[in-house]
Amino acid sequence: MTAVDAVEVRETEEPALDSRGAILRIEACGVCGTDARTFFNGDPRAPSPWILGHEAVGVVEEVGADAVLPTDVAKGDRVFLGSILTCGECRWCLGGFQNLCEHHLLFGYEPFPGAYADYAAVPPIATKNLMKLPPDLPSDLATTADPFACALNGIEMLDVQLGDKVVIIGAGPIGCWQAVMARDRGASRVWIIDVSAERLAIASEIVGHVVDDAWVSADDNGVGDVMEQTGGEGADRVSVAAPSTVAQQAALEMAAKRARVVYFAGLPKHDPTSPLDMNQLHYKELAILGAYGATPHQYKVTMDYLDRRQDELGKVVTHRFPLAQIEEAFSTIRSGAGLKVVIEP
Repeated sequence: MTAVDAVEVRETEEPALDSRGAILRIEACGVCGTDARTFFNGDPRAPSPWILGHEAVGVVEEVGADAVLPTDVAKGDRVFLGSILTCGECRWCLGGFQNLCEHHLLFGYEPFPGAYADYAAVPPIATKNLMKLPPDLPSDLATTADPFACALNGIEMLDVQLGDKVVIIGAGPIGCWQAVMARDRGASRVWIIDVSAERLAIASEIVGHVVDDAWVSADDNGVGDVMEQTGGEGADRVSVAAPSTVAQQAALEMAAKRARVVYFAGLPKHDPTSPLDMNQLHYKELAILGAYGATPHQYKVTMDYLDRRQDELGKVVTHRFPLAQIEEAFSTIRSGAGLKVVIEP
């Protein structure tokens, strides 16, 4: 990225090997929503010129003399790199909630250049995040372990029970994966809402077999349709997988009494405040929760999920581009023409 909404492919020096780090030869790197927001809007953690890309899969090309890798990872292995870099010492890390690390950083953001490149350095703080891939798991699908694990965190927070009626607001990759997992956990009904008919059509082709219905939100942001589908009771579980204040409010209105609502997607940092009707919370005794990132355990669960259900879940990867066409990759995301976009250097 050379500036906001500008990118070039350049020859650079190969990344230096830290004695406690490693070097990956990149096979694939997904384009995350965070990357897209940074590309289109800028981010102080990505000072131009900057190499983005934090959903990285590659081969361990070099290992520093003092590097400490996971016991099952060695030079030459094909690995996934978990992007949330944690201290391992704060109360949240020690408690198993590494996604909430007090001192966490993100691979692909300052001071660690990312993986939209042929090679990427794995800093010492990230070596513990290397995860050996199942031999038959394609690299492009393996990049989705990062967002899929985050989607899993949201579903676990949603706590779907047998017989629950579930609404997912947002038909992107996260919404698609959450639809699959909600059905796996016993939901009796799963519905998806989105503002884009094109995106809903793509999502329906991919996860239509687990979704009872999907619709474009009307002027009431989908509330009326949910109430009609549920006989006026509302949904038992609502996941907001879209960065929208309107969606956050609509979730409260379409939720049933004693329902659980999870805000999965964050809002822009320059405008993070949402005007919510707290009487919905009060009179319906709603539980409103947030979900952010994923833990190492959730990454492991996700990797097994992806490996066992490649044919089904791999359909979420709709576009693959070589590094030379990375500008086209971002344009595809902007247009909404695809779901998961992957760069393959």
